[in-house]
Amino acid sequence: MGVFIVAPERTVYFAKITRDLRLWPFRDELLNAIDPLRTTSRFHRTWRFSRPIEIEGFVAAELGFIRSARAIGLSYDEERLLFVTTEGTANEGSFSLFVVDTAREIVAFEARPPEIRLQSFIGAFSKLLREAGFNASVTPLPDTAGFHDWVATVDRLVRVRVFVQRPNPGWHHRATLEREALVQADAGAIEMVAVAPPDGTINADAEWIEGGLGQVSEHGQGKVSAIGQIGQLRHKWSSGASPRTASIPDDPEATPDQIMSRLIRKVRELYGE
Repeated sequence: MGVFIVAPERTVYFAKITRDLRLWPFRDELLNAIDPLRTTSRFHRTWRFSRPIEIEGFVAAELGFIRSARAIGLSYDEERLLFVTTEGTANEGSFSLFVVDTAREIVAFEARPPEIRLQSFIGAFSKLLREAGFNASVTPLPDTAGFHDWVATVDRLVRVRVFVQRPNPGWHHRATLEREALVQADAGAIEMVAVAPPDGTINADAEWIEGGLGQVSEHGQGKVSAIGQIGQLRHKWSSGASPRTASIPDDPEATPDQIMSRLIRKVRELYGE
């Protein structure tokens, strides 16, 4: 019997950066906001950015924290010939590398559990940006890839709802019907709902459903939900149930440049060149 060794991996998350106002080019405003001299406190941790760099249309940097912790030291007293315990403080912390696609305004970052997870990164990242005058929301992008797998498990697809807000900055290439309806109505958001006829089922491959899934997964400004039926029981699916993730090797010898390149590659794989 063969032995299979699974290489350790790091989880990568993706989030949409949505500015409140678009007064300046995104790249310029972001570079100004990622200030390595600025710090912020969150849950007894002092967070800060590293100096940002630019790589092939991406802005890359590190986000981490340092905190002081009680430390116990042990030494041996050669004169008294006994062990001596001393108490002091030591700095500890962690950091995560991230890249921002300045065209799509998407940030990809590595989780570093248990210290840096999805919400701790986004909370500190958002706070530092806002305190630098970069007013924006940072929202995890949802995983919509499982919609059709879920549809395959139900007997009937009885209801689908697509809710899309006016995008900031753009539209997914398949969200044509959502875009036309929103523009014609001059609305801030559009909601499209389909209900199956008795004993019938909704076409899960309909263009407006595919467009809604694409828009929400790439821009994050909206939600797709559905209800399916198995026998007499109803089952629900929602695009907000889980964030979209990817994996990169957990290689302790990898350099920051190598990790940033892997993050950039994941963004391109999932969201296009």
